[in-house]
Amino acid sequence: MEREEKLLFSKIKEGDEEAFNKAFDLYYNRLCFFTNNLIHDFDLSRSHVQQVFVDLWIKRDQLSIEFSLKSFLFQSARNKALDHLKHRKVEANFVSSTKQYAEEPSFNDQLEEAELNDKISTAIQNLPPKCREIFKLCRFEELKYAEIAERLNISVKTVEMQMSIALKKLRKQLSEAEAINLTVFILSKKN
Repeated sequence: MEREEKLLFSKIKEGDEEAFNKAFDLYYNRLCFFTNNLIHDFDLSRSHVQQVFVDLWIKRDQLSIEFSLKSFLFQSARNKALDHLKHRKVEANFVSSTKQYAEEPSFNDQLEEAELNDKISTAIQNLPPKCREIFKLCRFEELKYAEIAERLNISVKTVEMQMSIALKKLRKQLSEAEAINLTVFILSKKN
């Protein structure tokens, strides 16, 4: 099995899409359940696992896997989940610390919020049409990936990939502080 995995990884490294699809089919569901055990949000788990595979494909020629493709994928998924949990903790601290000041916002705070909302809206509008539509359905209408896929008559994998692309593009367009504020903005829309 280890030899087969090394062969599979070497084919992926060479750009063999069939080998990549085989690895995806072999490990995707197991990685989703593994990640979900850590973060307890299946849609988000799928998004993280999708990103693991995107990263594998994009960085394939730079990677060197010492043990096995399976252990590499599970370690990558674990790291994504732990990063998410750390980010969630920082975010929760940030949100709770800002609640103290939210009761009476100053004019400058209101102006900054308006500017931020404008930047976020512009960043969302700059997304490719399909990405934008899927992002809005997920984040603002709070639809699950499966519901979006059904509504748009596309696969769940397509929804996952489009959300991954949307989030990457938004992170690139916004500064780190604005990206944190985007997260707060999205969370406030959900409440």
